[in-house]
Amino acid sequence: MRKLLLVLCVLALMSGAALAQDDLASVDPSGQTITYWHQYSDGSAQGNTIAGLIQQFNETNEWGITVDALFQGGYNDLAELMTAAIVSGELPNLVAGYANNAASYYADNAAVDINQYLNDPTWGLTAEQLADFNTALLEFNTVDGALLAWPNQASAQVLAVNMTLLEELGYDAPPATLEEFQEVVCASANSTGPNGEARQGFGVSGDSSLFESFVAGQGGVIYDGETFNFEGNEPVVSVLQSFQDMYNEGCIYIPAERFGDQADFNLGLNPIYSTSTAGFTFIITGFEESGVEADWVVAPFPHSTDAPVVQVFVPSVIIVPSTPEEQLASWLFLRYLTSAEPAATWSAGSGYFNPVLSTSTTLVEEDFSFDGLYPYYSEGAGLINNPDNTLYSSPNIAAYGAVRGLISEAVANVTSNGMSVADAVATLQAGADQALADSR
Repeated sequence: MRKLLLVLCVLALMSGAALAQDDLASVDPSGQTITYWHQYSDGSAQGNTIAGLIQQFNETNEWGITVDALFQGGYNDLAELMTAAIVSGELPNLVAGYANNAASYYADNAAVDINQYLNDPTWGLTAEQLADFNTALLEFNTVDGALLAWPNQASAQVLAVNMTLLEELGYDAPPATLEEFQEVVCASANSTGPNGEARQGFGVSGDSSLFESFVAGQGGVIYDGETFNFEGNEPVVSVLQSFQDMYNEGCIYIPAERFGDQADFNLGLNPIYSTSTAGFTFIITGFEESGVEADWVVAPFPHSTDAPVVQVFVPSVIIVPSTPEEQLASWLFLRYLTSAEPAATWSAGSGYFNPVLSTSTTLVEEDFSFDGLYPYYSEGAGLINNPDNTLYSSPNIAAYGAVRGLISEAVANVTSNGMSVADAVATLQAGADQALADSR
């Protein structure tokens, strides 16, 4: 079924491009300057790597195109800036975002359907390039037949597990089920470190991705293609009930600040930290700074399904409407990012997976500029590429952005706010229904 969906997706993309090909043949992108708003913080591994790739493109592309890249904060910051820019008209040419962001911009005529470029006979990908491209990422970014964002990268939500601490607590493997997970984090929360320091259980920030990964691991989804599904959804209810039980028992906690649970993990104070695979560089750096030595591994979320379910993120780049010349220049930069050599450079420097399939076999440890990243990158790639595992991706609809906030509120309601699970789920369902109605 999955292969059939991918074939249909590619055929849809090819048919959608046909009308624009004659128009593109006469467009000259030479000499264009492109503004790119991105999410890679200056000085980070990702920021340094994208800066190097942009410099290489600016110096070597045959059309004299210049990409002017600006770090504009995280995805929420970018969405707020885009909302303001749509009103003012002061828009970038390219902006980072997810499919739900792109769907929202598209509704406001502020995103371009990339179909017209992907399969153009002059400017698009060749058949050979497309065969070496992970077309599942195109599917995740396609909304009502329109390809609204270009997937230059992918990551996954996973668990970083401190095996040194687990073994001290009497466990020899990461928890595989929700019950085992609760047992492990409670054992940690009730223990003390070698110097008498109090340990923690598991940090729950209310992030929707964390919640969805737990729900997916129990065989559930939050959106059925038409409506959000929270009330009466047993995996949703069981995960929230588990959160409440663990919170009441002191086995999970709300981090005092953003990434506070990662700081605790790097200090050896909690056994398990939920992270995107793109965050491995920060964990490695955190251990170097703390001086704590720990054998940590990458593991999937606990699951009741036959095999793990892995939530995949596809943070992408959206082309914003401008002149034909600027739009084509924007596409040529995106095409460059996902050609084999730059794609491999991006993965080696940033820790993100890239969409070029052949790089998974050509990348070796010596390619990675970030010391110590390769083993964890490989473990994460193994989870995504394992054909026995199921891949999950969040809803690619405009309302999802608002629902993410509602999910965070629901997690807070069943933990620190002391609301019953039934009331929290009912509140979440009502809010999600309204968000969906408002987006249509």
